[in-house]
Amino acid sequence: MFGGSSTKYFMLWPPALQVLNFPSQRQQEQAPRPVVHFEHPPGHQLHTAPYFLRIPRTVPDADAPSSQETGNGPKTEVTFMRRCYMMAGLFSVTTAIMAMILSKAIPSEADLSLPGLICAVVSFMVLFVLCIGTKCRKLYWFSFILAGCFASLACVSVILVLLERNLVVMCLALLGASALIVTCYFAGAWLPRNVLPGEAALLLLVFFFVVASIFVLIMFVFTNRRIYQLLYFIFLVITVIPTALYHAQVVHGRRFKLPVHEFVICAVTVYLHFLLSFTALYFLIWTPGGDMVR
Repeated sequence: MFGGSSTKYFMLWPPALQVLNFPSQRQQEQAPRPVVHFEHPPGHQLHTAPYFLRIPRTVPDADAPSSQETGNGPKTEVTFMRRCYMMAGLFSVTTAIMAMILSKAIPSEADLSLPGLICAVVSFMVLFVLCIGTKCRKLYWFSFILAGCFASLACVSVILVLLERNLVVMCLALLGASALIVTCYFAGAWLPRNVLPGEAALLLLVFFFVVASIFVLIMFVFTNRRIYQLLYFIFLVITVIPTALYHAQVVHGRRFKLPVHEFVICAVTVYLHFLLSFTALYFLIWTPGGDMVR
């Protein structure tokens, strides 16, 4: 049975494979091989480059401006400016309303200089705490509470210190202070920087104001002449104008850019300029009875 030549077994090998449904070697070579495609989600690619040639992935910064600010939304400078002017305008309008109400509620002959001085000292203490609390100013509730306390106390102190509290003179001073501040901040926002005061000019002006104020106040105490009082408030108005021009550049981001939460301290500065202008213009417009000697 197993005895025959090997040629017979070689001739019988292919039919046996066909019976068992195994393709022959020639059919295996001619049959196309299937191609397998691996699907992957869109956007995912296999990085085959070496590690040192790969582009590092960028991590979004938390302090970077949002897409709304970099896209179609308002810029950070515009948002800062709007918040600053809205808060300063709120303080100024509140001061004007309180000044008109208290001028009629308090008798003109009442001497309230001492309570006004106490309110002024407390308001400047609150302002000092607000200025030195740089880290706490990031908390809006801290800034809002201190700014509101300063605005209220400063407004009451100025109204109590005013002489006679004449309603007509007070309204004229409020209109003049509003026009002065709006003009200064508009000019500081649009005029070229080479014609606006810088840091050196501002420091020189403040030094001149301090020296001149000390001399004028000493002369007013010893002579009690109103001319020295008028000179002091003229110096005050002259100092407020360049200071407001410089601060307008800060509010509009022309000098340097502040963080967004610093709009509260800038609004307080704008309000302080308005309050000082109102006080100076009131004493310049108000004329007491009699001659220049009080």
